[in-house]
This record gives sequence, structure tokens and C-alpha cells, in this order.
Amino acid sequence: MSSQRTRIFLKKTCPYCLRLRIFLTEAAIADRFEFVVFADGDETHKALRAQMEQAGQKPSFPAAELEPGQLTTGTDALIERFAKQAGIDPAKMPLLAYYTAGVFARHVEMFQELKALKGG
Repeated sequence: MSSQRTRIFLKKTCPYCLRLRIFLTEAAIADRFEFVVFADGDETHKALRAQMEQAGQKPSFPAAELEPGQLTTGTDALIERFAKQAGIDPAKMPLLAYYTAGVFARHVEMFQELKALKGG
């Protein structure tokens, strides 16, 4: 059995990345992962964006390297996958629920408002 941990790429200040990190921490499975945290526009970010674009993916974070050289994105999909693997029900996690219904929900609303104001 391989002891290599799955790499998770998290962008600083990304609320979707924080949501995944909260889940992994509250589920007590964070030690199964190697976290690579980067800033918007730094060399790691540029390299990851280029890798995703080259693979025909829209750059998005968080991202998990589930297979060598292949990045999987989508916060909900990653939470669902890791919860299933660990036999955990995310709906029963109070901190995740608090963040998702509060700060995270407000961020999504503001993002949609800003997008509409910019005409997108």
C-alpha cells in the first residue's frame, strides 16, 4: 500500500479552498493529504493554471492531484469523494455547516452580484 499522500492545491483567500480545508480538518482526515498553499499570481499558481489549460480544463481551485499529473477540481465533488472514502457524512459536521450557510453563502452572493455588475 502506498503511503504517498494526495496533494491538495489551495489558493490563499479562496473561500472554496477554505471550505474543503474545513471539511478535511473537521473530518479528522487532513493528515492524509499534502497541502500546497499558494498566492494568486505566484509561480505555483501560474504553473497550475498552465497545466489545467493545457489539459483542456478551466483553472479552478481547490484542486486535488488524485492521479499523478491530473488535477481534479470542484469543491463539492472533492468533499463528496473524500467523505465517501472515509465513511463520513458532511451533513453532520457543524463547523462545515456553519461556514457553508454563513460566510461562504454570503461570498457566493457577492460574487454573483459583482459578476452581474460587470455584465458577465
